Amino acid sequence: MGPSSGRSELVDGSLKFTTSPAFASLINGASSHVVEQDDLHNRSITHPATVIFPAALAVSQDVGANGKDFITACVVGYEVGCRAGQYLGRSHYENQKFHTTATAGVIGVAAATARLLGLDVDGTLSAMGTAGTQAAGLWQFLLDATHSKQVHPGKACFDGIFAAYSARDGLLGSRDILEGPRAMGAALTSGATMPEAIDQNLGVDFAIIRSSFKWHASCRHTHPSVDALLALMQKHGVAFDDIESVVTRCYRAAFSVLGLSGLGNTVHQSKFNMGFVLAVAARNSQAMITDFTQDSLRDPSLRDFQRRVTMEYDADIDQQFPEKWQGTVIVKCKSGQEFTESVSFAKGDPECPLTRSELETKVRALATYGEITDMDKVNDLMQRAWNLENEEKLYNFTF
Repeated sequence: MGPSSGRSELVDGSLKFTTSPAFASLINGASSHVVEQDDLHNRSITHPATVIFPAALAVSQDVGANGKDFITACVVGYEVGCRAGQYLGRSHYENQKFHTTATAGVIGVAAATARLLGLDVDGTLSAMGTAGTQAAGLWQFLLDATHSKQVHPGKACFDGIFAAYSARDGLLGSRDILEGPRAMGAALTSGATMPEAIDQNLGVDFAIIRSSFKWHASCRHTHPSVDALLALMQKHGVAFDDIESVVTRCYRAAFSVLGLSGLGNTVHQSKFNMGFVLAVAARNSQAMITDFTQDSLRDPSLRDFQRRVTMEYDADIDQQFPEKWQGTVIVKCKSGQEFTESVSFAKGDPECPLTRSELETKVRALATYGEITDMDKVNDLMQRAWNLENEEKLYNFTF
């Protein structure tokens, strides 16, 4: 559907195709969200990398920006998008059933693109206004095993870029798209917005360094319980076959997402089912991308374990969300023994960060999963990524 020529690349280099920044970011953004291995900004309940990086890369290629320009635009996009998500608050995500990655993300994309295009304050506000009026993304896809979740970040990239380029060319957008009487806060929440999130500690507490990297290849709401279960099993020498039942104590938002997919009949749905994810982790001592397959869906031992996992609401844990995504598991063994373990920060959180080696291991695992065989090129791209500030232009970032 997009133009067959342009300066923006598709990350899948095998396609040998360049196009407009809007369409390149649409494809790259959707692709980045397929396998549940992106990042998370806790406070805003968003996966900002899936919208900000694809958009900023595509626009940087279009305008010939250098690495420092790209990094700056990404910082701007994270800051604006995550603060928009925090402003919209829990009710937007939990009660109104919106996917904040898409709805707040489009605002961040518009801001990042506006930065790269050199728009002034009025132009940037117009870009954000046009982006916000297009904000969309619903959780219905989990009930019927469809692909809408991947569309969300891709379309947020497309719409945010469209909004900023249109603002550059004179299209006026609302100047008060978050707080106006008919704006996002009024229309897309139950009224419990957080106005202080818009400028609190602005320029001091940066969203991009408060984001976590996913280690497990499942919905981020499962990660605290996975980490707690793995720690418990290692600490007490509990094996997969020793476990009679598991109770995991969670915050309310986990129920609003993890309770939608039934038993998880597809690989993607299974990553949103607490019981199945814990079964995979307990049996394999991990929950990596290669652990969620069609074969695992048919494994009777995993399905049996899955049915013996119960989620319970915990008011104390809920009170800390979304600042902290905590989890507690209570394991009853077939021997009659019972053990409890809690985690305050999941592996990959800023308080429990992945090492550089772990990040590189994750990249190689994703490349292998994507059937990329040229590991020299993968390693070269990683080195370029580690040294982005030295890049004069951002071309040839393709696998």
